[in-house]
Amino acid sequence: MLSETLLLLGPVAWYVFVMTATPGPNNAMLTASGMNFGLARTWPHIAGIAFGFPILLLLSGLGLGAVFVAWPEARIGLAVFGTGYLLYLAWRIANAAAPTAAEGARPLRFIEAFGFQFMNPKGWVMALTAATMIPPMEGAATEALILCAIAFTIAWPCLIVWTLFGVGIARLFQRPKIRRIINWSLAALLIATIPFMFR
Repeated sequence: MLSETLLLLGPVAWYVFVMTATPGPNNAMLTASGMNFGLARTWPHIAGIAFGFPILLLLSGLGLGAVFVAWPEARIGLAVFGTGYLLYLAWRIANAAAPTAAEGARPLRFIEAFGFQFMNPKGWVMALTAATMIPPMEGAATEALILCAIAFTIAWPCLIVWTLFGVGIARLFQRPKIRRIINWSLAALLIATIPFMFR
């Protein structure tokens, strides 16, 4: 019975891995943070995502995501609010190229990264899809908790790899002008994800 359940969970785990490991707003921000602030200072940002997204999956599995299905206006409102926040984050990434020139430059705090997971309509779409993939079990709470545990386990290595990618870029490109170009490119990639919020 346990082996059958694990076999059924395989596609769910694979879906969560692919969606977590591939480029997106979170990974673009982590790359920029790793490049500008290093791994040590980016840990709160990583932790905010690693805890926030599984909680989003948990709430979605418990039925909260149905609100966006029942009321499309709520989803549009979230998309508009999320767009504004993404533009703000893109501005921060673009201007993080020269920390000495920008007093108080810092990576995202835990609570900021955590909160962003609930403003990202793309994250809600992913959460709703994953929730429908989980095999029927003893109840919605069990299914949601398993989904949350899968996401929490998978998130950490994926997020750390993207941060280390940013750290590696920083070591390769020490010149401020090159770093600024990379930061602006990452900011542009972040802005490019905005249309997906309105699908």
